Amino acid sequence: MLQKSLFAVLLLPFMLLLGCNTTSTSNNTTFAPVDYDEAFKVGQMVKFADSGAYMARTSGTSMEPVLTKNTIIIVRPIDFDDLEEGMTVGYLNKNGEKVLHQLIRRAGPDAWVAKGINNAREDKERVTRKNLMGVLYTVLYNEASEPRAR
Repeated sequence: MLQKSLFAVLLLPFMLLLGCNTTSTSNNTTFAPVDYDEAFKVGQMVKFADSGAYMARTSGTSMEPVLTKNTIIIVRPIDFDDLEEGMTVGYLNKNGEKVLHQLIRRAGPDAWVAKGINNAREDKERVTRKNLMGVLYTVLYNEASEPRAR
């Protein structure tokens, strides 16, 4: 019982973050103020059991302005047949690097074309059943969510 109560207390900030992390005003997205270290700790508290989901930190600029450098994300497995245009997915490139880009169109029944939204060109590699790691599930932290001094 105590363990369930503790889990509920630890999960509350995560749930609040999911419930109010963004609000839309025209084409701009604003984030509730969240500290990087706090978001990282929340991400580590989430137990994914055998779901295959993982927490990661972005390192490039290919998905700016939506995902800036050092954005903390959760990527969750998805069945290849459930992919849809516009989804942001993680895949493993031929160099063994994890790439997080948006699906822009099908390239036949067994592949998708992906592209970083800030990139001029499509990815040369295709997203396939074999290299697909998962879909962007949630954002725990983005530089835009840093608390600002008043």
